[in-house]
Order: sequence, then structure tokens, then C-alpha cells
Amino acid sequence: MRDELEVKADLLSRGNNAVSRREVERLEVSLTTRQGGLNAALASMTVIETKLQSLLPAQLANAQAALRSAEAELSKTVVRAGVAGKIQQFALQVGDYVSPVLRPAGILIPEKDGETIYQAGFAQIATQVVKPGVIAEVTCASLPFEIIPMVVTDVQPVIAAGQFRPTDQLLDITDRARPGTFLAKMVPLYPETIRDVPLGSKCVANAYTNTHDQLEDPDIGTGRWLFLHMVQTVGAVHAILLRVQALIWPIQTLVFAGH
Repeated sequence: MRDELEVKADLLSRGNNAVSRREVERLEVSLTTRQGGLNAALASMTVIETKLQSLLPAQLANAQAALRSAEAELSKTVVRAGVAGKIQQFALQVGDYVSPVLRPAGILIPEKDGETIYQAGFAQIATQVVKPGVIAEVTCASLPFEIIPMVVTDVQPVIAAGQFRPTDQLLDITDRARPGTFLAKMVPLYPETIRDVPLGSKCVANAYTNTHDQLEDPDIGTGRWLFLHMVQTVGAVHAILLRVQALIWPIQTLVFAGH
């Protein structure tokens, strides 16, 4: 159209009667209109390119930052345990406050992994004889009429009742009159014997010293021989009492206690 306008405008300027002024003016108006449309289209394309290069990437970055912030806030509502297990005593009501530190929603009971360890408290007078490797026996309320053989694996080197921590009050030693017990850890000689014992069961334990090698010593004195036989007799009596307790415990609980 521009070429046509230039040709007809040139003819009109030369006084050629083949081209009228009105036709040239019509071409000029049409060219101006189309040039305006082109300019508008170019401006719109520039705006779109600006959006593609600046605005949309900025909006995408803002949306991604908002997503990461939302994911971070969401992660604060999830509590993950470091071990596998089951949640017990999970009882919540509407409005209950739950916190992994102060107010947990339940108690995580880890799955059994490895050896089950039993803990027992013995009188302080037995500290010199209850050592790792000593044979013991336990009977548990959750497994009636059964005697489970154990072996001591570790003994705590301190007495819990004798420990104290600094406070703002002077300690009266008579407040610690209770002698307390020392802690011994035991494991079953035969793992299958504790298969039906729930964790946390209440049990009674006896530990036995082994004096057989000392009694076989040909140089042992009479007094020593009598003392060791007395120790063995006491151990046998304790073993009998443990078995009697294993028999009486369920009967006493179910019959006489009325449970």
C-alpha cells in the first residue's frame, strides 16, 4: 500500500489527471490506520515480551517461595520417630494440645530389636557375689507357674539411694536411711522362654553363687567347707521358695485378692 501511495502521490504532484487527490488522501488515511494498528501490535508484543522476561519469572519465583514456606510450615505439624514401633495410649479429644516435647499424643513403643534385658534390684549385702556371669532365676506375674533361667550380664557400679544433686537446701543424711538396692541386668539363657512375657512385666528374681569348684579343692578347711555348704543350702532354700512363690502368686492374685 505504501508503494501504491508513493506512485499515485508522485503522479498527482506532476499534475497527472489519472489520479485524484481524494484517492491519494484515502490511501494516506488507510496507511496511517494500518500503521497505527501495526504500532499497537508491536507495543502489545513488547509488553508480552516484558512479561515473559521479567514479570512471569518473578511471579514464578514468588510462587515457589510461597510453596517452600507452606511446605516448611506443614512439616512442623508432622512428628517423625527415629525408630520403628507402635503408638500406644493414643487418646485425643478436640482441643487437646499436642507437642513432641511437652504433651505427646501417645507413647511410642519401639519394636523389639536384639536382646531383651531384665533389670533387678538386689540388697547391698549381695554386691560382692552378684557379678556378671552369675546364674539367676526369675518368675513373672504375666507368665504364671514358670521359672525362667537368667544370667547376669552387668551390674551398676553405684547405689541409686546414695546419690544426691546440689539444691538450695542442706541435706540431712538421716533422710537417706533407706539402704536401697543395686541394679543388675540379666538376659535369658534361652530366649524362647520369654516369648510370652510382655515387656514391663513385674518379676521376682533370685541369683545363685557357684561354690562347686571351691568345695572340690582338697586343701579347703573344715570351717570353709561348712560355710560353703551352708551357702549352697541357703541357695537351695531360696530356689524352693521361688518355686513356691511361682505357684502361690497366681492363686493369691486370682482367689484371695478377688481379681
